[in-house]
Amino acid sequence: MNKVTFALGLCVPLFAISASPPDASRYIQDLDAAMKVAQKTLAAGELKAVSAQSRSFSQLQSRGEAFGKSVFDEPFGRCFAAGVHAQAWWQAQLAAAQRGGSEANPGWIKRELANYQENKSECLKATKGGGKPTTERIASTSETPPRKGCLKVLGLRADGAVGTIAYTCPVK
Repeated sequence: MNKVTFALGLCVPLFAISASPPDASRYIQDLDAAMKVAQKTLAAGELKAVSAQSRSFSQLQSRGEAFGKSVFDEPFGRCFAAGVHAQAWWQAQLAAAQRGGSEANPGWIKRELANYQENKSECLKATKGGGKPTTERIASTSETPPRKGCLKVLGLRADGAVGTIAYTCPVK
């Protein structure tokens, strides 16, 4: 497994994803449908239906792992993130409902909805790109990036020292 390390020392694994653009589109449709039903379910207040809706969001979030485990997993990591934010939006809705409609963390529902919509949009863009990666890895021990927009990948070099081993660059 490859790892990308950013300037702040964050190490993010890059997973090979076998999901297809139609899989990602269907996943977003399922998330949208669950979010639409969620509003009606909460309004009705039927505990069994609320519980079933919670299980549905959990299952959808788990299904999202087919697209990666991070927004950095190409090409569909943003689809995974959309599922995470849809689940967080539902949790925020539930928490507010339990508090009589007020949010313990003001703006949480709105933020999670905005995060969902942003990741949904990026996911759908990836499906239009045919599921092709938008970055490439270029092996290099140079401290100078091969081109603009490249991120340094740190790792263990052949000489045993930690340093630049490659660059992750936008595909031209």
